[in-house]
Amino acid sequence: MGDNLSRIKDALKDALSRAELVIISGGLGPTEDDITKEAVSEFLGRKLILDKGIFEKIKEKLSRYRVSEEAILRQSLVPSAAKTLLNPVGIAPGIIIEEKEKVIILLPGVPHELKAMLPQLKKYLSYKVKSNLVTKSRILKVWGMGESQVNEKIVSLMSQKNPTVALLAKKGEVHIRITAQFPPEEVDSRIETTEKVIREKLGDYIFGADDDTLEGIVAELLIKKNLTISLAESCSGGLVSHRLTDIPGISVSFLAGVVSYSNEAKSEILKVPAKLIKEKGAVSSEVARRMAQGVRNITGSSISLGITGIAGPGGATPEKPVGLVYIALCTDEGELCNRYFFFGTREMIKWRTSQAALDILRRYLLNKINFKS
Repeated sequence: MGDNLSRIKDALKDALSRAELVIISGGLGPTEDDITKEAVSEFLGRKLILDKGIFEKIKEKLSRYRVSEEAILRQSLVPSAAKTLLNPVGIAPGIIIEEKEKVIILLPGVPHELKAMLPQLKKYLSYKVKSNLVTKSRILKVWGMGESQVNEKIVSLMSQKNPTVALLAKKGEVHIRITAQFPPEEVDSRIETTEKVIREKLGDYIFGADDDTLEGIVAELLIKKNLTISLAESCSGGLVSHRLTDIPGISVSFLAGVVSYSNEAKSEILKVPAKLIKEKGAVSSEVARRMAQGVRNITGSSISLGITGIAGPGGATPEKPVGLVYIALCTDEGELCNRYFFFGTREMIKWRTSQAALDILRRYLLNKINFKS
């Protein structure tokens, strides 16, 4: 609806005619186009008043920065008789306005700020909503199967009414959302029953649930098993290293990541023979294996990966198309190299490559890899 006072008020009027609870995100900042509070206050006939507690908290947070007191005052104004929600990671507070039998909630538009305030909102709503039923959801995360393949495996569950099962295609993953509405003492067991059936059908293609990430799971397993890792990356450009080093505590396991992008770097740093690169090509299983061996020889890590491929859009040949990727795993137990064909943009091919690399590590750490097969 844009930053337009009359349009915001019209949208709010329409929303309140159809719902008892209206949540609006965005427009709570200090600039002239942040007019959500003004629009809602005008619509309800309430004055904007200074919340001194919010003012002091914002002033303290911004004490190191050159921010005018006028800007702080603007962000500290709230509609009269409103409740506020503290913003743990930002500045703009959330605002709750109870108007007769209706509730209007204003939240920051910045995604990570909004998300950080959800626990407070959930607590408020748990007191406000009177029902003997609760709605809960659980997300199961799949890598290595496409959405249509997952659908085919669990099609018998897709028509369930309660719990419901829905598929969500995400970046390099498929998410299965199980949603149930039952009394509090029953809802968890209902979700667990459906989850058990799905896990039986999909097995270890399910790598995690809810807030789990592949890098988080791999990091946890590495740390738990007291193993170290090193990476030699080419087409992924250090993305696997980046994702792993985003996890707190990984420093006990992550030794090094080498982005050996050029053929010269592969030879000079990782000791991949130039003759091998010339004969087999930089994108080959042989070179991926030697990359993994090379970085492991340098670092002495328990596990290493070598990753090489063609992310595109150029660099392809009829024999080696865009999206061709080799990922080699090197350990004391043995070595292997998997070949993949990924599709999409350069960014997506790099992301899918990082997903595949992390999944190889996950499966190895879960003893799901047989080097003899």
